[in-house]
Amino acid sequence: MGVDDGPYHCGSRETLIVMTLYRLDGYLDAVMTGKVTTDGEDSASRIADILSNSRYLKQVRCIMSDGACLAGFNVLDIDELYERTSIPVITVSNETPNTESMMTALKNNFGDWERKLELITDHPPRELELGDGVCYVREKGITPEAADDAVRRCTVRGRVPEPVRLAHMIASAIDEEDGWSHGKR
Repeated sequence: MGVDDGPYHCGSRETLIVMTLYRLDGYLDAVMTGKVTTDGEDSASRIADILSNSRYLKQVRCIMSDGACLAGFNVLDIDELYERTSIPVITVSNETPNTESMMTALKNNFGDWERKLELITDHPPRELELGDGVCYVREKGITPEAADDAVRRCTVRGRVPEPVRLAHMIASAIDEEDGWSHGKR
């Protein structure tokens, strides 16, 4: 299951998330959408709820998120998501993590910055060499070796696993403020 967020709209209280159910044979089984609070703390619970209320829960072997944060600084609590679903969780980023920069941004903008930073630093990202370069991986409920294997098996080209890449593409194409999800187009 790949997870990514949609475009940010200035002043929006919620941000679209897209979840794709991808099989290793290259088949896209499902696309699900939901919303998380922009800069909030509900990404793990919302993902778990969407998945638990779907007919696809039993098919999912792993949840892969595009990085540690969704919807601005709604830090994905991978411990909570794993506890709620019993499904291994992996975050993957093709950008070099900059914890110091992130800490400064959190400190300057959030009263609960310490908790958000703790969620990120509790599971430090590891480098994973792929054919096209390095990506950064964090995991819960799965060994680092198995997480690396899952990322490698799901990455067709580049440094982003296909379930996450598809979620990103779909989320980028949906623009709710222009009416895409309201049937206006």
